[in-house]
Amino acid sequence: MAFLRAVNLWRSYGEALALSGLDLEVAAGSVYGFIGPNGAGKSTTLRILATVDRPDAGRVWIAGLDAQRHPEKVRRVLGFMPDAYELDEDLTVRDLLHFFARVYRLPPKDRRRRVAQAIRLTRVGEVVDKKCASLSKGWKQRVLLAKTLVHDPALLLLDEPAAGLDPAARIEFRDIVRALRELGKTVLVSSHILTELADFCDSVGIVESGRMVVSGRIDDILARLEPCDRIELELLGDPKSALERIEALEEVERAEGAPARSAGTWRVEVRLRGRASPEQRAALARICHEAGLGLVGLRVRREGLEGLFLRVAKGPDARRRREALRAFLGGEEAR
Repeated sequence: MAFLRAVNLWRSYGEALALSGLDLEVAAGSVYGFIGPNGAGKSTTLRILATVDRPDAGRVWIAGLDAQRHPEKVRRVLGFMPDAYELDEDLTVRDLLHFFARVYRLPPKDRRRRVAQAIRLTRVGEVVDKKCASLSKGWKQRVLLAKTLVHDPALLLLDEPAAGLDPAARIEFRDIVRALRELGKTVLVSSHILTELADFCDSVGIVESGRMVVSGRIDDILARLEPCDRIELELLGDPKSALERIEALEEVERAEGAPARSAGTWRVEVRLRGRASPEQRAALARICHEAGLGLVGLRVRREGLEGLFLRVAKGPDARRRREALRAFLGGEEAR
């Protein structure tokens, strides 16, 4: 069941078209990754969902409520963490959270409990009595999330929450989002960094130029798109004589070789047009043997979310790939 549903969203700023017929659906209790390059329309979409901005056309429903008709009611059930927000650096974390508890009009008897819950969920207890000015980027992001959680919203809209964080802080943020999902929260999190989302999202939507390119559960998308695997070969000897024969194989898109770290060894990457099969692996081994090359290792690398994104939504042939993708999925042609 969809907790959030957006249909045919359009938004322009002067001559610039930010959204062009974007559709979006997020299931209750799931974590949805909203992925796209900078300028794709992610922040505009989240601002509209959060009722901070209005679309030129299109409709949004959240928890069964029409967001355009009942924005005040919708704001009670959602928490919005924008991509840029300045904390009041003169306040301590505790004072900041109590301030927003009052902004959200929480009853006095509930404020202390809600603030304590937000502190616990975001793990900011060790800095709660420090002024915001003294906090690192990672701590500030967690405080912003705590502020977003103070009124205990059912839906969280997080716009690039891990931007600028170091690897350890990103892992911590990911674990916090997982914990929120276990509490039954519905989370929509945007990013232009694929690896931030692939490990913990239930579903993803890939957006480009204001349109949804593809949306669904990650495993389902990958299965339906016939991802392109890579086969990595480790060889004894220069593979130059074998590369032409490898690239002549029908299933091979390209093959590239380069010297490896060990003296006399080479690495060859073979990009396929689909999934790797035992027959393909056998053909590669045979070509290497006939070329007098020693086969030290052969590994298959499965294409994941990042490879899918790069293949579908970027590069000079992006339009052609999007059209092929929609045709393959049985959807409308991308415009």
